[in-house]
Amino acid sequence: MKCLRCNNTEFSTKKIRFTPELKSETLEVLLPAYVCNECGETLMDSKQMNALRKAAADEYKSNHGLLTSQEIVALRENLGMSQAEFARYLKVGEASIKRWETYYIQDEGQDEHIRLKSDEASAESNALDIHWKNSPEDIYSGNRKFNYEVFKNVVLSLVKHCKSPLFINKALFYVDFLHFRNHGKSLTGSRYITLEYGPCPDQFQSIFRYLESQEILKRTGKYDFAAKVKADNSVFDDQELETLNTVIDLAKKDGGRKLYDLSHKEIAFEKTPFACTISYKHSKDLKLK
Repeated sequence: MKCLRCNNTEFSTKKIRFTPELKSETLEVLLPAYVCNECGETLMDSKQMNALRKAAADEYKSNHGLLTSQEIVALRENLGMSQAEFARYLKVGEASIKRWETYYIQDEGQDEHIRLKSDEASAESNALDIHWKNSPEDIYSGNRKFNYEVFKNVVLSLVKHCKSPLFINKALFYVDFLHFRNHGKSLTGSRYITLEYGPCPDQFQSIFRYLESQEILKRTGKYDFAAKVKADNSVFDDQELETLNTVIDLAKKDGGRKLYDLSHKEIAFEKTPFACTISYKHSKDLKLK
């Protein structure tokens, strides 16, 4: 393989954040790719390109509340059916099953049909269908769309050291605002509002209830939580991991108390009216270095 930019033939494999466009929507996916050791150009072979197509399709499906390819496979296998048997059961062509389990996107009617025939419980409303999840990418989201998987795994990483949402929320604030200050984008895409106990992710009560209902978090006291599953660091790129670990190192010293106290002194908190959304423009004034 030869680099198209500089003709170099030596490459390293690195995890890269790609932003493919699908159905007029820009998506974010993390995948391994070849990076030229000489000029940094990114290349992908045919296998990696197919993985990118599938990952982009699954990201689109997830963003629009559709079953991902892996979820469709899991539903079929839970019924103990082959693709041909599953097709007959759903009264669709076998080719449709093969497409939906790779990188083709089913429409809403097809998706509902799969759910109702395979898992009646999943026909219930998505607990995460809350107003800020579908809000635009702007200065109040840190120029990034909210990413539930990233948010969930940041929480799972922080809850080891910050047991209560009171402290987790402040650590989340610093993860996002620190990353925006250093890289021009927030890490989770969360919007933060000013409450009497400091900056908090908007609708954080709903999110924590959902994490608990999905057995991702468990209560260990009236207010405290613990993780029921391990954090998946594969959802973060290297810069994101660096930001997350910076905040974790501070939180583990005192359970997040210093971050809690410091957040009340931030210009972002002081200059934003009560119960209003905080602009990420204040990240440049962070007291956390």
